[in-house]
Amino acid sequence: MKKYLCFLFCLFLCLPLKAQTDVIKEVFENLNQDYIVEITNREIALKGLKALKEVDKNINIKASSDAVFLYQSGKPADKFEMPEDEENMQAWIDFCKKIIEAGTKVSEKLDVLDFEIPDRFAKNVFEGLDGYSHYFGAFTGVDENPVKARRQFASRVIDGVLLIRVLSFQKNVSERIKEAVEECSACEGLILDLRGNHGGFFDEAVKSADLFLDEGIIAYTLSFEDATPEYQIATSGDILQSKPMVVLLDGYTASAAEVLAASLSEQNRATLIGTKTFGKGTVQDVKKIGDERAMALTTSFFYTPSGMKIDKIGLTPFICTSDGEACEREDRLNKEEDIDRAVLFIKTGM
Repeated sequence: MKKYLCFLFCLFLCLPLKAQTDVIKEVFENLNQDYIVEITNREIALKGLKALKEVDKNINIKASSDAVFLYQSGKPADKFEMPEDEENMQAWIDFCKKIIEAGTKVSEKLDVLDFEIPDRFAKNVFEGLDGYSHYFGAFTGVDENPVKARRQFASRVIDGVLLIRVLSFQKNVSERIKEAVEECSACEGLILDLRGNHGGFFDEAVKSADLFLDEGIIAYTLSFEDATPEYQIATSGDILQSKPMVVLLDGYTASAAEVLAASLSEQNRATLIGTKTFGKGTVQDVKKIGDERAMALTTSFFYTPSGMKIDKIGLTPFICTSDGEACEREDRLNKEEDIDRAVLFIKTGM
């Protein structure tokens, strides 16, 4: 019995390691189906195959117009004809896997560390995308370092004016905003401080804007230029009862925070004070791949009620507090003078 168990154990060790999920296939499928910017199968393949050299520096990949050449220690090891049909995704998936398999046959290091290749393939492809799409791999070295947590929500009253600071649109933040406003019914107005807010859940930003609007478009998204817009519409009821409102911005106000600020500004419900914003107007969908991997993929663009595209443009405030003359993007998260300026505007309208 012991000899039989030993035989099975040795047999298991000799079997090639196989990922529980087909990461390479998932990368091709998701980029072809959902990614907002067009990317060819050839581009995906050539970017991803750089993973071989990352694992073994003696391996190199060179591409001509119609073929890929595999080199080992500077010497040609194999040649692979590219698929004739650029649109045949499965042919390109098989093409990549064939090259990876050939690499493991000529490189002992690739053969031992073959389980790393799919993650590194995906990581290389995603690094060349729009800057907001990310791949989260299953082994150390691909995962991104976690961001140190900060207090995401705070409120206080300054000279009869309610100040609410929101650093991220996490779940239920719209409810917290509503509670803070309702608890300060005697306040003269509201300052919504979105400085340093990188975004978060789009629906929470929409719900937050809806708290102060009676009607109209809050924002809409487009997956591509000719797609049908998906509108977010305000419901009736302004919890602030038309009292004056200011939204504070800076160079790190981005994404969903910009959507909220733009909707309130374009509906003439709030005045924007601060500096030009970051200009991230894209939506990312997070897709799980098995139990250990995930990809955040850009799938659509934000647009303001007037139809302005925020991405790479940003918002310019009505009152600029920048230290420079051109209202350039600045980090003003802890600048108390911006709050003082907002309080003055609430009280005087100037």
